Formats: sequence, C-alpha cells, structure tokens
Amino acid sequence: QMTNRQRALKVKKLLGLNEELHGKDEKNTYPRVGDVITDLRHYCDLFKLDWEREIHLSELHYEDET
Repeated sequence: QMTNRQRALKVKKLLGLNEELHGKDEKNTYPRVGDVITDLRHYCDLFKLDWEREIHLSELHYEDET
C-alpha cells in the first residue's frame, strides 16, 4: 500500500512536475499542476473519456485516501 506522500512523489516524477526543469525541457516537463490538468482534459477529449466522471472518481479516491 502506497502512502499519500509516495503517491505525490510518484506523480511528480512521472509527469516531470518541476518548474526549474521545465525551462530546459518544455516538451517533457510541466511547470504547474494546472498545466497537467489542462493536458489531461485534452487527453480525455481525444480518447472520448468523460472528464466529469474522471473528476468525480478522483474525488472519491482522494476522500478515501485522506
């Protein structure tokens, strides 16, 4: 079972969430969480996923984990 801290560090690494690195590698990193969310919405549009449903599921998981 992963801790919430481990989850946060995992997503930071997987998504390249690092404002300093973004200046050097804009194609593979994100400076802010908001940029990740925007691209996730584009992802849902492209693959015809229900964004609102995904948000709802994420809220349920988050509440269960905190």
